[in-house]
Amino acid sequence: MSTDVPDALNVSTPQQHEAMRHPSRHRITLALGIEPMTVSALSRELAMNKGNVAHHVKVLVDAGLVRRVGTRTGRGGTGTLYARAGRSLHFHDRDATTGMLGAVRAGLDADPQSFAFLRAVRLTPVQTRELTAHLERWVAGLPADDSGSLVNVFVAVARG
Repeated sequence: MSTDVPDALNVSTPQQHEAMRHPSRHRITLALGIEPMTVSALSRELAMNKGNVAHHVKVLVDAGLVRRVGTRTGRGGTGTLYARAGRSLHFHDRDATTGMLGAVRAGLDADPQSFAFLRAVRLTPVQTRELTAHLERWVAGLPADDSGSLVNVFVAVARG
């Protein structure tokens, strides 16, 4: 299977929006942004029931947000490796945003060392695009290093 992944995948279909409305699916797509993983590995990483992970992965695959990229053989047999279909997922659905915020809360609840920083600023549409592009370049430029811990960074731009 091809390993070419687009930089950004626009979540645009009703099936994709529905898939992203559940916090667990956001947690799964975040974990798959680091490296391809099996359902068993996702279950361990996210401290979730393997059956639940398998269900949510299937929903994400059916929606085209996660793809099968190979297999891995271990002590428990051979498992399918899954990866996110895009390096970043862009969505503009209110319910999907609520799902993402649920994933943020679950991440904060799971790690006593985690924290959230909320800052409100007024940005023009041009400044918003420039900030988004800057953050995407910065994240893309981070060196691959397996020695660090998994850190999820959430940047939300809200109008209001």
